[in-house]
Formats: sequence, structure tokens, C-alpha cells
Amino acid sequence: MGRKPWFLVVLLGLILLSACGAKQENSSLSSPNASSRLNDKLHIAQQTNTTGPMMVFPKQDAPTPTAQVPTNIPTNIPRTGVGAAPYGPPPPMSAEETQLTQQLFALINSDRAARGLYPYTWNATLAGGARLHSWNMFHCGFSHTCPDGRTQCQRIADEGFAGYSDCGECIGYAGPYPTPYAGMHNIQESMVNEPPTGWHRIHLLSTTLHRVGVGIYVDPQGYIWFTEDLVS
Repeated sequence: MGRKPWFLVVLLGLILLSACGAKQENSSLSSPNASSRLNDKLHIAQQTNTTGPMMVFPKQDAPTPTAQVPTNIPTNIPRTGVGAAPYGPPPPMSAEETQLTQQLFALINSDRAARGLYPYTWNATLAGGARLHSWNMFHCGFSHTCPDGRTQCQRIADEGFAGYSDCGECIGYAGPYPTPYAGMHNIQESMVNEPPTGWHRIHLLSTTLHRVGVGIYVDPQGYIWFTEDLVS
């Protein structure tokens, strides 16, 4: 056999070996494991090319509303005051009622501050009459004039404020949902956000009233009866 046939045989063998190597490489790339490894690498590369770290924030429930306690937090919160008491005197203040009273006073002044108004001054005499009225309402119904038909301004005058130039009263009845404060907060905010002609809003955002007393009675079912008496 001459040189030319041998050369052709060797060349043909090299071509066949090259083809087998290419087939093995393509086969390894198309296998499931290799494809998975390649995808993993691409996924990691995409993560490392982000502009910042990936952050996961846990789901958080909305916080229970809380009132900002003022520096002049009232501590003189009477159990009762001057006025008709056909159902006897109100029971002693519970810790919950004391806290709610302080929070409601803070909320009133917080709403005023948000509108650029001066804060109301706490008045213990008004607070005692307001607590008595909340206790009375629990028995005789949700009204400014129960139990004996006297108006709020007549009651306030009888407490030692005769000769006032302005007076007012806001009353509320709130459920303890989702918390006692949240229930009371919802009612209070609905009053202060009334239209400009609403009497609750007029009293709460007044520029002629200066003193306030808050009285709260929490009934056995957890419902909150509250009275806010105001005077010039």
C-alpha cells in the first residue's frame, strides 16, 4: 500500500475521534443534571448582579391606636361630682377607667394641637360632674338631660361655674373593640371630624372654651360611657 492510502486512513480516524468527542460534550450539556447545574449558576449570577441586597419584611399587624400622654397628665380624677344621683354614687375609678380618662384628655389636646389651637386645661370639678353623668347615662339612657331634665350648661353652672361665657358637653358610648381605647378613639375622632357646623366639633375645637373635665364609666359588659364637660 502506498503513502497516499495510509494518509487517508489516518485522516479519517482523526475526524471520527473528533466527532465522538463533540457528541459526548453535547450529550453532557443536554442531560438533566447538567442543565440543572447550569441553571443554578445562572440564578446565582442574576442574584449577584442585583443593585442591592434582597430584603424580606415580615407581615406586621396595624398597631393599636395610642394617645400621646401630655406632660400635664391629670392625676386628680374624682369618682363623682355635684349633681343628681338617683342611682347612688358611681363606683370607685378602676385602673382601666383612669387610664382611658388620661388617654382621652390627651387625645382632645392632641387633636387641638394638630390644628394649631391652645390646649385645654384639666379641671377636676368638671371631671367629677362628667363621671357622675356617665354613670347616670348607664342607667337612664344616652342623653345630655338625663336623669332629671337639666341641660348640660345648667349642670355645669351648678357645679360652681355660674357666670360662664360659654359651655359645652360631648358624650360618647363606645364598644371595647378591637381594644377599649380603640373603640373610644373611633368615636372621639368621628366627633372632632364632623362638618364645621357639628356641635361636637365646635366644642372640641373652640377658641372660647378653656377648661375640660373628662368622666368615664366602663360598664360590666366592657362598654365605655364617657362625658366631656367644657367651660370658658
